Amino acid sequence: MRGGGRGHDGVLRWSARFALVAALLLSACKREAPRPAVTPAGLKQGRGLFQQGQSPHGAALTGFLGPERVELEGAVAACARCHGPSGRGSREGGVEVPDITPGSLHHARARGLEDTVDRSRPAYTRATLLRAITEGTSASGRPLGVAMPRYELAEADADALLAYLQALDVATDPGLSSTTLTVGAALPLSGRLGPVGQEVQAVVRAVFADVNARGGIFRRRLELVVEDDAALYATAASSEGADATARLLDRDVFALVASVRPARLASDTRLEREGVPLVLPLPLDSGPLPEEGPVFFLYPEASALARIAVQHLAATSEPELRRQPLAVVHPGDEAGRAWWEAVRAEAGRRELAPPLDWGAASAVERTAATPPFAVLYTGTPEGLSALLKSLEARSLRVPVFAPATLADPRLPGLMDGRLTFLSPVGLGARAPDMEVLTAFMDRHGLKPAHPAFQLGAYAAARVFVEAVTRAGADLTRAGLQLQLEALRDFDTGVSPPVSFGANRRVGVQGAQLAKMDAATGRLVAASDWIPLSP
Repeated sequence: MRGGGRGHDGVLRWSARFALVAALLLSACKREAPRPAVTPAGLKQGRGLFQQGQSPHGAALTGFLGPERVELEGAVAACARCHGPSGRGSREGGVEVPDITPGSLHHARARGLEDTVDRSRPAYTRATLLRAITEGTSASGRPLGVAMPRYELAEADADALLAYLQALDVATDPGLSSTTLTVGAALPLSGRLGPVGQEVQAVVRAVFADVNARGGIFRRRLELVVEDDAALYATAASSEGADATARLLDRDVFALVASVRPARLASDTRLEREGVPLVLPLPLDSGPLPEEGPVFFLYPEASALARIAVQHLAATSEPELRRQPLAVVHPGDEAGRAWWEAVRAEAGRRELAPPLDWGAASAVERTAATPPFAVLYTGTPEGLSALLKSLEARSLRVPVFAPATLADPRLPGLMDGRLTFLSPVGLGARAPDMEVLTAFMDRHGLKPAHPAFQLGAYAAARVFVEAVTRAGADLTRAGLQLQLEALRDFDTGVSPPVSFGANRRVGVQGAQLAKMDAATGRLVAASDWIPLSP
C-alpha cells in the first residue's frame, strides 16, 4: 500500500515538474525576440526621424492627428517637437507629454492613487511600441490621446526609429561627450581671404577660451575644429571636395559657428538632413537667405533692405509715390533679381506706382522718359559711383538708396547728400558699446583688421554660448535649435538685439538710414531704427 502510495506521489511530483518545465518553455516561446543590436548607422538614421522628422532615405516623416487625420510632415511631425530632444516629455498646452526614454517605456506603469483616468499599462515591447507609434494604441490596449500622431512608417524607418528609442537615454549627438563639446567652423585659412579666416578663428577661439576658463558649460569644454575652405573660392562653389562644411560633418562636429561662406551652399542640404545647427555664418554675398532650417543668420539679406527702403518712402511720401515710380538698378544675378522682386512686391502691396526696372544697364538712356521719385541700387561700389555720375550728367537730383556694404569713401560721389545707405548695424544712439569688445581684444592680443568679420565672429560665438547654456546639461542638436528659435532680444554686445523664431532665421530685422560723413568717411545715422514690417 505504502509502496503504491510512494509510486503515486512520485508520478505527481514528476507531473508537477513536467508542467513547470512546460510552462517555462511556453513562456519562453511567447517572449519577444531579442531586439536587434543598435549600430551607429541605425542611431544616426533614427536620430533624423526623431529629432528632425527626416527619413533616412530623404523623405519627410508623416503623421496624422485625430479622427480628421490632419497631416503633419517633416520637422512639425518630429517626435522631439512634443517629447523634447531628450525624450523626457513635458507639458504642452495643459497636455501631459509622457517620458518615452527606455527607462520609462520598458517598465510597467501602475495607476496612481490620484489618477482620475486609468493610465496603467504593462511594459512596452518592441511590437507594442510600434503599434503605439503607428496605430495610437497603448501597451494596455487603450487608445492614446488624439495629440499623439499616428505615423506611417516603412519597415526600414520603423527599425531605425525603434533602434534610436532603445538608446534614447544613453545615445548622444556627434561631437558631444560628458567633458567636451566639439564645434566646427569652415573658414578660408589661405589665399586672398586667408587673413579674414584667421581673424575669425582667433576671435571664436578667444571667446571659447574665456568660457573654458570659467569651467566650460555644464562642465564641458568648448573645442573648435576648423577646416580650410579656401578651395571654395578658387573653384566653382559646387565642385566636389571644395566645401569644408561637409568635411566637418564627416569629423562629427556637434554644430558649426561663424563659418565664412556664401549665403547658400550645396552642403546646406546635409546640414538640414542631419539637423546640425550653423550659428551666424558670415556671408560673402547678399543672396536670399532661408526662412527655416538649421542655419541662423545675424543680418538680413540685401533684398530685405530694399523692402525697408520702400516702406520708409511710403511712410513719408505715399501720395507722390502713387503718381511717380521708383526705379531699380540691379545686376542680373540671383541677389540682383531678389532686390528687384522685393521692390516690386513691396510697391504692389502698398499700391504704389509700378517701379521701373532699369536692370544692370546704365541709367543715362533710361531717365528721360519717366523721371523716378528715387532710385534703389544694388551691385558694386563702382557701379554705384557710375550711377551717380549718370544721374548728375542728366541733372537728375533724385534720391538714391543702397546697402551700407557699398559705402566706400575712396570712390567719387559716394558722399553726395542725395545718397542714403541702409545699415542693419546699429549707428548713433544704437551703436554698440565697444569698450567690452576692445577690452576682450586687448586681453587676447587681437588687433583690429577686418572689423566687420571680427564683430560677426564675436556675435556668433556669444549667441552660440548663450543657446548652449539655455539648452541645459541634456544637450542635443535639436535642443540647441529650439533654444536658438526661442532667443529674444539677446544682446551680443556688438549688434542690435537678436531675436529668432520657428520661421525666422535672421536675428536682426530692420535697419537705419545712414549718410557718409565727408570728414571721416564713416557712416552716421540719418534716422532712428526702422523695423522691417511683415
